[in-house]
Amino acid sequence: MDNIIFSKIDETNIEGCFDLNQDNVPEVGSTSIEEFDNLVQNSDFNLCASFDKKIVGFLICFQDTSKTKSFMYKIKHKNFNEFKNRISNFMYIDRIAIDVNYRNNGLATIHYEQLLEHCLEANIENLTAEINLLPIQNEPSLKFHKKFQFIQIDTKKYNDEYEVSLQKRIL
Repeated sequence: MDNIIFSKIDETNIEGCFDLNQDNVPEVGSTSIEEFDNLVQNSDFNLCASFDKKIVGFLICFQDTSKTKSFMYKIKHKNFNEFKNRISNFMYIDRIAIDVNYRNNGLATIHYEQLLEHCLEANIENLTAEINLLPIQNEPSLKFHKKFQFIQIDTKKYNDEYEVSLQKRIL
């Protein structure tokens, strides 16, 4: 992964991250640029990867602080709220997206390794993520999270078209 530059998501790269998000629907949720910017501005950890000035990956996460809980309640974030009712002291992986041309070369692993380092330094005890089961079961994500020692703690079916696997990793 030589020549990949990692940085926080900011005004210089947010549009590229948003475009990558939209390219990865339905594995990640579709959103407007304003909603995406709001997520980034309120996130507790985010990371962007670029190669030759092209966004090739990003990660957005939220810690279960009072401020974040209030934000997530306000935007009615279903999955974060499911975790907050089950687990304490956690970092929630809201979304990760990797450009299709850069997958299977360790880029997502580097994102998670940097997140893990941050969580350990911040004394966060649990890392959480949800993985889509419906509308399409996200097999690559299920395998990736299993490799990172995530375990399913529950599933949540919101309606006939949307079901997720709630997963966590104890740090």
